[in-house]
Amino acid sequence: MKNLLSVLNDKGSFSKAMSLSLLAGLLTIFAVIYLPKSNHPDIWAVANFLGGPGNDLFLILTNVLILVWAWRKQLRSIVALTLWLDFTVWLVVQGMKVIAVGSWSLRPNGSPGGFPSGHATHAFGMAFLLTLFFPRFAWIWYSCAAAISWSRVETDFHSGVQVTAGIILGIGIVYILASKWYCHIEAAAFRQINRDHALVSPAPQSYAAE
Repeated sequence: MKNLLSVLNDKGSFSKAMSLSLLAGLLTIFAVIYLPKSNHPDIWAVANFLGGPGNDLFLILTNVLILVWAWRKQLRSIVALTLWLDFTVWLVVQGMKVIAVGSWSLRPNGSPGGFPSGHATHAFGMAFLLTLFFPRFAWIWYSCAAAISWSRVETDFHSGVQVTAGIILGIGIVYILASKWYCHIEAAAFRQINRDHALVSPAPQSYAAE
């Protein structure tokens, strides 16, 4: 683990966020595919909360966090990036649910609209975006995303494959949107601020967003 963190520390903020996203995504995919459901009422109740009010709180609070921080820093492009993420996730997920046919697209209870998991897509997409700007708290972002994704399997709203598709989709959407954003003039200024901050800070993982 120390060697892995050492490698990540040598990369830029985007590469580091991508690496952490893939690592967290793979661990979560393993959990939702291979770990059996508990079938315990108390654990189900926790999962039901995570997939309902917990998911809503995570998305609302993290959106507010990024939007307020970006607005105060006068980084309007990050405001646009966050709103584009929300819209793109909704558009892509709902579009895929409409065109997905076959037994693999059904929820475990047999109802339609199971592929992909919108909860997993949005949670992992937001965790990736948050890690770009608040990397020190990446463990919180990805823990929340993983817990929300697991909850969808535990409560029988999605299969492991459907959640896996959502995780991959969420990471992919942010990769595309953030890659385009990194060509924006504000992104160049943000990277310069990070480099200048790293030169004067004793902590190698410090970022301007923190």
